[in-house]
Amino acid sequence: MDNKTIYNCHNHIFTHDNIPNDFYPLKLVAAARIAPLRWVLRGALKLAVPWSKNDQLHRYAAYIKAAYRTTQQQNLDTLISYYPDNTKFIILPMDMALMAAGRVREEIDQQHEELARLKRLPKYQDRIIPFAHIDPRREDSLERLTKAVEKEGFQGVKIYPPLGYRPNHPRLMEEIYPYMVEKKIPLMAHCSPGSVNNKDMSKEKAHAMADPDNYQQVMLAFPELKICLAHFGGISEWQRHINEPRQPDNPTWLTKIVAMMESGKYPNLYADISYTIFNFQENVPLLKLLLQKKGVLPQVLFGSDFFMVESEKYSEKRLSIDLRYALGEELFWQIANTNPLRYLEG
Repeated sequence: MDNKTIYNCHNHIFTHDNIPNDFYPLKLVAAARIAPLRWVLRGALKLAVPWSKNDQLHRYAAYIKAAYRTTQQQNLDTLISYYPDNTKFIILPMDMALMAAGRVREEIDQQHEELARLKRLPKYQDRIIPFAHIDPRREDSLERLTKAVEKEGFQGVKIYPPLGYRPNHPRLMEEIYPYMVEKKIPLMAHCSPGSVNNKDMSKEKAHAMADPDNYQQVMLAFPELKICLAHFGGISEWQRHINEPRQPDNPTWLTKIVAMMESGKYPNLYADISYTIFNFQENVPLLKLLLQKKGVLPQVLFGSDFFMVESEKYSEKRLSIDLRYALGEELFWQIANTNPLRYLEG
């Protein structure tokens, strides 16, 4: 078993140059670019986070720790250092230019180009699996994807609906998904109520963009398209699932995803456990029980959400070790090797 390859299916290495100027409240993006102020802000967040259940504070702390490293390569080297030498990593860029949070210093094209450069380097070419972030509101999104796949070796697509669009956006349905089916490349879709939202929308409206129900139309229209719903509904929905009574009229996103998996209608539906699994003591027992379900076990992927989780008490290395121990060898390798290989295969 030790010679098998671990696939970490959800990681970020972008930098502060890819974060909009107004991403943090109170102009903190500009402040965090000044090194002494950055450490003051991070220290304040470290004090606040243990006393707060605010998921956004956790993410701000993670951004400040990791996004202000100088380069994507520095973030990548840090990520790789946590795992065995033959581990492979899906890398997910973020295109936040259209989230109504101000200007980004470096557009998604430059972010993609740097990721493509890293992929060409011998030390990384067998380690990283780059996905292109596609925002269907960009008129040339198909051309961007074509370039990324056919010229730069990208192997999948990332979408992030809370930035301001639904998964059934006409450009996705008419151009992007057909191309993906043709090229046999998978989709990674953000599926959690928390995190990055379009600033021009209410949080409720932005969250609704990521609702798992939105993907049923996509999967019925493109049954061959492999879709991973990242975060498996998200920490807040897992907490609601565990701690609150069932609400038939308002099921948790976890309930919705599991129901779709067990229905047998969507054999190419997956979900990864990134970020959600860092609520370890509460969520791992539930994960282990879910993996006993025959309809769920083949559809779950291991992912951590580096670097979003760097502020958490679990390090990347500790998480993978503890998860492997808690699940046992058979279940761990199912979600960290067998299922990812099937998700990525052309």
